[in-house]
Amino acid sequence: MLPPLDEFIANLFKRSQLPPCICLVSLIYLQRLKTSLPRHARGDLDTPYRLFLAAILTASKFMAEAGSALTSQAIAEMTDHVYTPKDINLMERSFLGLIKYDLFVNVEAIKDYLALHGRLLEMDLIEHVMEQQQQQSM
Repeated sequence: MLPPLDEFIANLFKRSQLPPCICLVSLIYLQRLKTSLPRHARGDLDTPYRLFLAAILTASKFMAEAGSALTSQAIAEMTDHVYTPKDINLMERSFLGLIKYDLFVNVEAIKDYLALHGRLLEMDLIEHVMEQQQQQSM
């Protein structure tokens, strides 16, 4: 059984120790997907989880130096094998098709994304840091 999506994402980022740039690029990929899907598009209950995994795997591979990208096996382990490496490979291929292999992210795309969502990201980051500080002081 899957945890709530926000917990799933937080746990995966914690376990993967992905740099913020990969996180940001994966969010941009998801935004591209969202704008290209029909309004009535629906998926299964775990579709948001699958899309998230595919986005971070794709961003990691696109931005990584040789040998430092996430792998399907590593993601399977981080999800406690809820998904198999074969499942994750299929997610990645499907995701790439849905975003039409539009992987390059330029500075303008980053600025546009941050203009739309930067304040929300900043607030989430501040909340996260405050929670960590409270846990450390206990």
